[in-house]
Parts: sequence; structure tokens; C-alpha cells
Amino acid sequence: MSRNEGAVHTKNIVIFGAMGAGKSSLINLIADQTIAKTGSNLKRCTLTWTKYPLPRFTDDGTQYNIFDTMGIENPEIEPREYRQSIKNASRLLRELDACGGTNLLVYCIKKGRDNSALRSNYQLFREVLYQRRVPIVMVVTCLEEENVMERWWDRNHAMLEKDQIIVDGHACVTTLKDEDVKYKASRQAVRELIRQYAAVIPVSGGWKPQEGKVKAFMRRFRGPEPKDKKLQDKLQKELKDQCGMETKLASDVAKTLMYT
Repeated sequence: MSRNEGAVHTKNIVIFGAMGAGKSSLINLIADQTIAKTGSNLKRCTLTWTKYPLPRFTDDGTQYNIFDTMGIENPEIEPREYRQSIKNASRLLRELDACGGTNLLVYCIKKGRDNSALRSNYQLFREVLYQRRVPIVMVVTCLEEENVMERWWDRNHAMLEKDQIIVDGHACVTTLKDEDVKYKASRQAVRELIRQYAAVIPVSGGWKPQEGKVKAFMRRFRGPEPKDKKLQDKLQKELKDQCGMETKLASDVAKTLMYT
């Protein structure tokens, strides 16, 4: 028996999107069982993220881990919660980098959401946090009323591309078990999306400085070094240009990303 025979190959998936987009229901759809809590009456999550190891659903035995991030709100409406979301995402990125990296980003959106918020969240993860280095797919939820769910994409993908929201693949789904045929088709579509687009080799965050905890802690008191200040200014500019943030918010978020 070879040394690697029987070894488990793990892939890490980060799912992100606004509060109420249906991320938890999507995770349960993929798993085909309830592993994530759902419900509009749940208290707002103040934790950083939740890791869900998925049941095996591929013949090659790959273990997929989904990391569910805190819902990201419109930065202009909820700036405090937005900054907390950024801090959580930054910590998750560091932890994933420490254990190998990220194989896939899944952007979960709900039909009917405002496109300006959609673009801001997309740009934050795709352009800023991961610097276009990780494959990204989109899953559109709450399409049970569509006779053919894929038609939503036919009607809307051009508008998304106009807003510079470009993804490698997509799935149009319902997470309602009452819609038996559509539910099964949705589960198959999302699983296939993951199988097809998850990178073989995980990718680390593109911009984050690699340093030990002691150095990061000391830097909070000494202030940024010249190279760190340069990187912080670059991040601030990207947040303004790519995510459409106001100058003060972009400055606050850049500091959060640098020193979290």
C-alpha cells in the first residue's frame, strides 16, 4: 500500500453574501441534511465564521469544508456591522492561509437584491481579499417560482456583467424541500458547480502580509512600517475604486484588514 493511498484530500470553500441571502439554507441543500441553523428569528451572528465539513459526495473521496461567513450588509447603511464583517473575513482568511488556503469562493445572492450592494460584496472578496486568485461561482437562491430556474440567469447575467460582477460558473436554485423536483435538481447543480470549479491547489490570500502573532501585536503599538503604510494606502484606494466606499470608511476598513 502506497503512503498516500487512502489519504483524504480536503478542499476549503468560502461562502459569502448579504444577511438573508440564504447561505445557511444553501449549505443544508449541498449537504442534503440540516447542518446549519436557519430562520429569520435567529440572532445576528457576532461570531467570526462557522466551519461545516460536508458529507462526502464525490467518488474521489474529497472532503469539502464550507466556511460560512457573517452576513455582509450595505457599508453605507450599517458601517459598524460592515467593519465587523470585514474583521471576521480577514481573520478567516488568515486561518485558511495557515491551513493551506482556499479552493473556491461561493457568492450566494437572493433574487431581487440591489445590484450596488451585490457589486460591493463581490469586489471585496474577489478583487480585494483574494486579488482574483481564487475561482468564484455564484448561486442564486429563492427561484422556486420560476418555471425554469435557469431563465433567471438568462434575464439577468448581462446586467451583472455590466456591473462588473463576473463569475466562473453559476447555479440557479431553490432550497425549499417542498419543491421536490427542483430541490433535487438544485442540489445536483450546486454539487456539480463545486466539483467543477474548486481549485485543485488551494490559494492563499493575495495581499495579506505574512507575519507572526508577536510581530502583529507589537506593530499595533509602534505604528505601521513604511512598507505596511504603502500597502494600507493601496488597499484603501482599492476599496474606494472597486467597492465604492467613501474615503473614511475605506480608511477604516483598510486598517482593519491590515491589523486584524
